[in-house]
Amino acid sequence: MDNSNYAQAWFNYAQNDFEAAEILFKQIKPKYEIICYHCQQSAEKMLKGYLAMQNDKLLKTHDLVVLCEAASKHDSNFNQILNTCSDLTIFASEIRYPNSFEIEEYHTRKALQDSKSIMTFVDNLITQ
Repeated sequence: MDNSNYAQAWFNYAQNDFEAAEILFKQIKPKYEIICYHCQQSAEKMLKGYLAMQNDKLLKTHDLVVLCEAASKHDSNFNQILNTCSDLTIFASEIRYPNSFEIEEYHTRKALQDSKSIMTFVDNLITQ
């Protein structure tokens, strides 16, 4: 079964989330928690797109570590981004509710960088 169109749809959504994060970051009063959420979402969709491309079962999780470990079964190079995935996972849901932790600009800059690095990593693998 060829899932390339389905995978590409995931990659397109990932790009949209990342672009939204970049746009929101440039606002006069950026909402850091929303930007970080979009960064996590972008990385999640890249990983799910990769799994779809591999015809793997699509896991219903926001945990990037779980997704990265699933992807590493197809390519052990995913172990290189495991820590980055771990750092971004917290932005999936915990920050979306009151009484979570305070997100500062430096958290947001790192989330943008981490998201971009995961996107680049996956993109490099699929275009080889």
